[in-house]
Amino acid sequence: MILAYAAMQWSDTEGLIERGMGEGGYDVVAVSFHTDPRGAAYEHLIDELIEKTDRFLLVDRGRYDDHEIPGVSRVLQRLKPYLIESCTMEEMIMQSGAMYSEGIYYIYRCTPKSGQILKEEANRFHDWLYPSLPDDLCFLKEDGSDFFSSVAHENIYGMGITQEEASEFKH
Repeated sequence: MILAYAAMQWSDTEGLIERGMGEGGYDVVAVSFHTDPRGAAYEHLIDELIEKTDRFLLVDRGRYDDHEIPGVSRVLQRLKPYLIESCTMEEMIMQSGAMYSEGIYYIYRCTPKSGQILKEEANRFHDWLYPSLPDDLCFLKEDGSDFFSSVAHENIYGMGITQEEASEFKH
């Protein structure tokens, strides 16, 4: 597993891993991916993320009518039973203090069924690219910060986790 390898190679990944202190003084490690996991690696990582987090989010940029973006509409409809809340960009900024771009942010419960939908709708994290699908699949920690984040249009994928959290990923 890509992350398990990264978790074991702390000193050998200069430029891929950035250390810092999180809330409560624990050591946070930012693990960047040079490419996004795809195929079986994507499916395995989705399973791990569904198991380790309780929420994920997707973004509808709102630049088209629903009939013009059937992939976005289909996914949002399929995930509707798992919807916790939807927020505007302004509400997301107020909640977290982080910068967000324009759009409606849909926050969903992590369940095996919602994870299955994510695996059926995409083959890799880069597939979560508007307007084909909702944008930027991210998994959230309890405090709302990113556990796994993606910015598909910029090919940015990574995790903000503690060394202990990284070592808990299955090999």
